[in-house]
Amino acid sequence: MRRDKVFRFVILTFAIGAFIGLIGGLAFGGGSGRSTPRQSAKTSDHSQADATDPSADTSTIYEPMTPERAKAIGANEMGRLLVLMYHHFGPEEAEWTRTPANFRSDLALLKAEGFYPVNVRDLVTGNIDIPAGKTPVVLTFDDSSSGQYRILDDGAIDPDCAVAIMQQAVDDGDWASRASFFCLIDVDSRDREIFGQESVRKEKLRNLVDWGYEVGSHTVTHLDLSKASEEEAVKQLAQSKSILEGLIGNSYEVTSLAIPFGSYPESDSILAGGRYEDITYAYTAALSLGAVPCPSPFSTEFRPLHIPRIRGSADFITDAIKALKKNPGMRYISDGDPITISAPHDLPTELGKLPDDLGRQIIRY
Repeated sequence: MRRDKVFRFVILTFAIGAFIGLIGGLAFGGGSGRSTPRQSAKTSDHSQADATDPSADTSTIYEPMTPERAKAIGANEMGRLLVLMYHHFGPEEAEWTRTPANFRSDLALLKAEGFYPVNVRDLVTGNIDIPAGKTPVVLTFDDSSSGQYRILDDGAIDPDCAVAIMQQAVDDGDWASRASFFCLIDVDSRDREIFGQESVRKEKLRNLVDWGYEVGSHTVTHLDLSKASEEEAVKQLAQSKSILEGLIGNSYEVTSLAIPFGSYPESDSILAGGRYEDITYAYTAALSLGAVPCPSPFSTEFRPLHIPRIRGSADFITDAIKALKKNPGMRYISDGDPITISAPHDLPTELGKLPDDLGRQIIRY
């Protein structure tokens, strides 16, 4: 009899505990009618960085986007954005050289004017995951000179190289470690072969990817694709991709290309895909010159193999920002949700149209 009472007491206690747990879950955990986390649109850069960064946050929760919210933000993800082109860094300013001090000023200006960095591959896939109200800016670096990324004898990063300056901007807040580096592999100047410093090339490339930056191709020898034979062009497009991927490892894929001299081959098909011996390639982005803002990746005006770039120097950058401020309806403004595309109903005709096959929720207001 005593055992029966004990048994009934245990069962009753268990039932009461389960009931309390159920009520608590409904009150604090959210029922089916509450908002739930949605999967953020991750790029392959983010995925590889997250795999090595235990502090990476993968639990972002986005509130459902509505026309009212988009209007309050002033979102216009059909607007234009800036893609900036840098080359060398040194103590004296020149046509293709930026001083460390001026580069710091560039980043400070971009921050103050509401820009936020993304990689080229983020741009072409439309995975623009930036804060609401911000405008994307893509920083690109051609020729892979040591001034872009230099490691000192004690193993520290040279504070005056471009990578260190960007990392400091990240540490200061309101910025992200996003930029795209287009590397040369076999040229006369050893300083421009994968950032110079041959003994730490692999380390540099892997660091960049781990931190969230992108590595792309600039061909093997800075080849003029408009003059090269198709065979040589295909060879270098394949080999540069293969060599860089081999050095980086971890299944990294090179998908972006900076066109040397801005000189294109006769057909874009050479860029879009090809095969040399046992190496295949398929570039989804190619960057040219142009000195004009870039169309939205969601616009019919966007051409992923002909992305225009603005030279990274004070006058060019300030002029581009002034033009966007003079015509605010032409500027890309993020709604803060990488899954939706928000834009006003009335858009300037120059911005193009939204294609029908984007596969994303469209918010108009």
